[in-house]
Amino acid sequence: MVESRLKESLREQIPEGVSIPDGKLLLAFSGGSDSLFLLIVLSIIAPDRTLALYVDHSIRDRNELDAEVSLNIQNASKYGIPLRIERVPDNLIAAEAERKGVEAAAREARYAILRSAAMEYGADHILTAHHREDQVETVLMRMLSSSPFYAYQGIKREDGLLFRPILSVPKKEILAFLSAAGAVWSEDSTNSDTGYLRNRIRHSVLPLISEQERCLILKIADNVSSFRKRYPELSVRKMFFTEAGRKEFLASPAFIQEEFLYTAFREAGVDERVPRKAIAEITRKAEEGKGRSEYGEITFFFSCDYIRIYPPFPDFVAEYTGKDIRFSSLFLKHEAEDDLTLNIDSSKLVPPVIVRTAREGDRIELKGGEKKISELEKDLRIPYSIVMEDRSGIVAFFSRFLGGRDRLAKRFLSDDRKGIALAIGVDYSYIQRDESYGR
Repeated sequence: MVESRLKESLREQIPEGVSIPDGKLLLAFSGGSDSLFLLIVLSIIAPDRTLALYVDHSIRDRNELDAEVSLNIQNASKYGIPLRIERVPDNLIAAEAERKGVEAAAREARYAILRSAAMEYGADHILTAHHREDQVETVLMRMLSSSPFYAYQGIKREDGLLFRPILSVPKKEILAFLSAAGAVWSEDSTNSDTGYLRNRIRHSVLPLISEQERCLILKIADNVSSFRKRYPELSVRKMFFTEAGRKEFLASPAFIQEEFLYTAFREAGVDERVPRKAIAEITRKAEEGKGRSEYGEITFFFSCDYIRIYPPFPDFVAEYTGKDIRFSSLFLKHEAEDDLTLNIDSSKLVPPVIVRTAREGDRIELKGGEKKISELEKDLRIPYSIVMEDRSGIVAFFSRFLGGRDRLAKRFLSDDRKGIALAIGVDYSYIQRDESYGR
């Protein structure tokens, strides 16, 4: 453990730009200079409410990773911060890298682990060690890649659970602090790989930019962020889909419309750059206020009142045994949400009972007669649905999680609402995504 005298000395040297939030904190700790700086600061300011988490992606040389883990354990112990180590399952990143690239696949896996750990730990914030030069690099990257205007605000200090306490701290102040502490950190060998745009900017462009020019770039990000805050958010999460009021959408500036649509694509799982012609086509449909549109597996519905974006959903079949069932980011739960929650008399079920994605040709016998599931979906303007089926046919039709209405087969209808309450729930922590890179 570090002696109290050194900690007090370091306390006086903490840069002014550091801003540590209240509550329980989960630190994304790589062991590099930036996250080690933040770990030491937390050991001084918030030692009793901080947990550090190291994610082993298993994509670098094993000897390098083992040495890094060993040093991280030593540093966490030295500064009195508990450290948790999580390893990404073998081949997960390799499999995803073919579709979205190694860097993006690793980032997505890392943030999934961080969010899961934060929920388990009860963290109020996930802290990342992004600093001032990271912000400069990000703004430059987005300018060079023709990103939408709103993206020039760079990295947000606070974005949901994520919080960046040292976003305004210059790298040189971080290194000066670490030197005073006599700290030793690990270096990720991939940081020198100029095959990545960020590394090319870091090693070839940033050294040529003066202090004054860096401040100017940051001013651009601040101004865009300030300008963006003048407008309300369009996106409203409604269970499993994203919705915006059509009038509000059309009345918003073009860059706000773009932000909503790009965010909706990202939340629906689209990682590649969406062509501007696709954005223009969706905007045109919104102006018309009717119809539907597809982009890959994503479905857009337009009406005079709203724009709705539905993510793809894979086909599945699961046996119902009287317990909750999880499928992807959804789960069938035994919970009465309100008077519209379906109540099923389990004594009337004829095993085997399954829950599955609705298929073409499915029918359900309702109070008013037999109805095709596809017709119910069309009437409710939803792209798909989930059904419960026993040996005698479709028992229930679930679509409230999509903005529709759940329906119960005629033979299960009862006025006394006795039976098992069933509803489709959404695991928001599972579907929440983040576009930032980790360090």
